[in-house]
Amino acid sequence: MELSKKNRDAISQLAQSSDAQKLMALLNRQSGHVQEAARQAAAGDPSQLMTIMNQLMHSKEGAELVDRIGSQAKQAGLE
Repeated sequence: MELSKKNRDAISQLAQSSDAQKLMALLNRQSGHVQEAARQAAAGDPSQLMTIMNQLMHSKEGAELVDRIGSQAKQAGLE
């Protein structure tokens, strides 16, 4: 599925938001292997990434950041 320019712009803005930056910092603190986990997921093995996300969602700060980013995405028209 190809993204429209509006959606690409909205995703770009979300990725550059302070909440997204905080989320990346938190992910890197929790596990310094986020980029490797993302590469493995792209290659067909999402297990390491799912473990990292599970840890993230069980932390209060991580869950709040994900909720805020999700709300921002909905406001931007992304689902």
